[in-house]
This record gives sequence, structure tokens and C-alpha cells, in this order.
Amino acid sequence: MKATRLLIIDDEPDFTALLKANLEEMGSFEVMEINDSSKAMDAIWSFKPDLCLIDVVMPGMDGGDVVAKIRQDPALRDLPVMMLTALVEENPDSDDGETMTGGLPFVSKTADFERILACIEKHLEEAGV
Repeated sequence: MKATRLLIIDDEPDFTALLKANLEEMGSFEVMEINDSSKAMDAIWSFKPDLCLIDVVMPGMDGGDVVAKIRQDPALRDLPVMMLTALVEENPDSDDGETMTGGLPFVSKTADFERILACIEKHLEEAGV
């Protein structure tokens, strides 16, 4: 079975390395991490992820800018995107800890790994991956 490809775009290398290690330990994910948002589009084109996890606040191009570039590209506009951020707290009323804002799922970086994983799996399933 082919591994599901996840691209993490976040300017915090410690966070991305830990999330990547936890996800790859599951055995069903291939994960690439990018810590420079200016390289996001090149990474998307070369890695061809099934889902992008994008931090909201980054220097240079922020997460909203990255999502806008993805949505402007006809070949990528349907690429599933999930926002990871420290700006929102975990939603205690949600089974998977996610919050929807502007039509995009936001998951707190402070959520435990199981909640982040549940949100990833939910959005992969919704995307038919």
C-alpha cells in the first residue's frame, strides 16, 4: 500500500521534526517538512502531497498567503489543506480538536498528537485519500 504524503509547512523546525517523526512512526505516512514558506510551492510541486499542514504565522509568506497561492493554481486548487497554529486553543467541544475558520480546518499546535492525527485522518477521508 502506498504511503499517504503529508507536507508540513511551518517555520518551527523543532515542531515539524517532532510531528514528522510521530506521523512516520505510524507507518502509513510519508512526511516532508519545509521550514521556509517561500519554498512551499516548489515543495508542493515536487513532493505532490495528499494533504498540506500549514502554519498560520510565519515570516515572509504567512499561511494565508500560501493557501491563496495554492487556491490560485488550477492544478492545485483542490489540494486538501489543514492549518496548524498556536493562535487557537484546542476546541474542547470538538471530538477531534479542530476549529473551522474561513472554511479551513484549524488545529492547535498545543493539541495532543492523537487529536492532530484524528483531524488529519478526517480530512484525508473527506478528500477521498
